Amino acid sequence: MIEIRERDQRNVELFGAKGQLRLKQANALIVGAGGLGSPLAQHLALLGVGNIAAADDEELSETNRNRFVGAFHSDSVPGTLKVDIIGRLIHAIDPSIAYQGIPHSLLSAEVFQAVRQADWVFGCFDEDGPRMILSELSIAYDKPYFDLASDVPMNGVYGGRVTLSQRGTGCLKCLGLLDQADIRAFFATDDANEARDRIYGIDRSLLDERGPSVSPINGVVAALAATEFMVAVTQMRPPTPNLEYRGHQSKVVVSVDSPQPDCPICAMRGRGSEAQVERYLSLDYLRERRARKTLSASGTR
Repeated sequence: MIEIRERDQRNVELFGAKGQLRLKQANALIVGAGGLGSPLAQHLALLGVGNIAAADDEELSETNRNRFVGAFHSDSVPGTLKVDIIGRLIHAIDPSIAYQGIPHSLLSAEVFQAVRQADWVFGCFDEDGPRMILSELSIAYDKPYFDLASDVPMNGVYGGRVTLSQRGTGCLKCLGLLDQADIRAFFATDDANEARDRIYGIDRSLLDERGPSVSPINGVVAALAATEFMVAVTQMRPPTPNLEYRGHQSKVVVSVDSPQPDCPICAMRGRGSEAQVERYLSLDYLRERRARKTLSASGTR
């Protein structure tokens, strides 16, 4: 007989005792512990996920306070790691949850190892370069990967999407969800980016500006991801691979795009180290750039 805690009773009324047990046994990893990752962590903890890890190398900044679930006004800026706030939030909800905070960027041996050990991987990024790397890594080690994105592309248009990449659903690349120009800029050296900017007359300060980001929009996207995770783990129904939230139209759209049958990225699924995704760890200039960016953010915001 499965023992059910009183605190989980209302969950069990929806997806049953076996579903609750599957959640307790699940191992979920969130990469990117910010405006999307924090409400997602809250949902996973409330669902009763037994093992949660969060990876992020950044500290809380003043501009995070409008959307970081679990951040206190008293949290020091600089000086408070985002993954520590996530851990505090999770254990305030349920101290029995096994939590691991990983204060490292995606391009680290620690995060790569965490992906290999996870049952489910969630990516919460602002840029498509890291999005692509985590997607490839999850595919190589055959991990179901939820990619979360919130977006305000122009005035009056806002929303986001949730994409689940697993066997048979395609990947971010073959579904056309990655901005190749953004990826090229991410992987280019600083000298190459500066040369490009001189040619096209782009102001680097404008490129570094981040757009609007608010708690309710992030919260909807995180809730959609948590719901699809919930139905997948508890086996209530098959999860929907691609949901688009159009907040400005007050609706959620189900994408019916089909994956490419000859996608070279999808062909790497389950090949592990043979897929050679670990090659990204050898790109020292990317890690150095990330370290400078993180240091600058903690010192100026």
